[in-house]
Amino acid sequence: MLTRNDIKGMILIMHTPCKDGQEGWRYENSVDLDQTAKSAEKFVQAGVKGIALCGTSGECSALLWEEKKAFVDAVVKIVRHRVPVFAGATALGTKEVIRQSHALHDLGADGTFVGLPLWQTPTLENSVQFFADQAEASPNTPIMIYGNIAVFKSTFPTLFWEGVAKKAPTVITAKYSGGTNLAEDLKVAGHQINFLSGEAGGVYRAYKAVGGAATGYWSTMAACGPEPFVALADAVAKGDADRIESIWGDIKALPGSYPPDAGARSASYYVQASKLRTNTAGFVNVGPSRAPYTDLPEEWAKYAVAAGKSAGELGRKYSKNAVS
Repeated sequence: MLTRNDIKGMILIMHTPCKDGQEGWRYENSVDLDQTAKSAEKFVQAGVKGIALCGTSGECSALLWEEKKAFVDAVVKIVRHRVPVFAGATALGTKEVIRQSHALHDLGADGTFVGLPLWQTPTLENSVQFFADQAEASPNTPIMIYGNIAVFKSTFPTLFWEGVAKKAPTVITAKYSGGTNLAEDLKVAGHQINFLSGEAGGVYRAYKAVGGAATGYWSTMAACGPEPFVALADAVAKGDADRIESIWGDIKALPGSYPPDAGARSASYYVQASKLRTNTAGFVNVGPSRAPYTDLPEEWAKYAVAAGKSAGELGRKYSKNAVS
């Protein structure tokens, strides 16, 4: 069974490819399984050290259960445990999360990727017990906590991580947003949980805050071309300060994916803009975004396209292999 020490380097948060023209509600088998297999193989070959499935950009809320199982099964079969695969089991309540976790474990997923319940906002006690119950129900299934502050209406305070470390021994890693309390969170839970700071900015801030104490990172933008993001994680692991600053400079120079005044509105267009950015970059084809998240204002689309073009070019700069 995986532990925190098995989670290192860049962990990709993968999109769920959609067949062209099948983004609407009428289509019950929308997952492009051929593109799924091709994408997963390309990501492993490009050096990602883990893959998380069916998060926000993976359209967890837009997939039927049968589609989710088919998608996870396709990834698991192509990856063959070369890197850990955490399958998304986020749902509205504890029993459904546990049911899905058991099924995804049976498919061969190395762990589950789970956020807090999305209906009634859980208290701190609810939040800790939610993961404690999963640990009790699935003692052989490692958990990556989906710690997205905006989506799950929680600040994920240090007391939460302390409680999880005490009560939920199967939680070994977390997609960690914010990061302002990383040093404190590591003190209370770092012995059990590998906190994955997000995207390039999070990686750089984590490096500045705790140095080598952070050993794993997550990225969605790495789907545009993983090489620069993998290179940044590798440079941090080696403590190569000059290399870190050089790569970070390249990534920081990428244009934003949203209009400058987007603010909180970016959350309403995250899936749409993310998939358009990825398709434009050209490393993989993830197809259209599924209902209900299909609208994207023309002005916003321009920013996503520009971001995708630049990210794709940067990926090619860091790769010796031409994008096919």
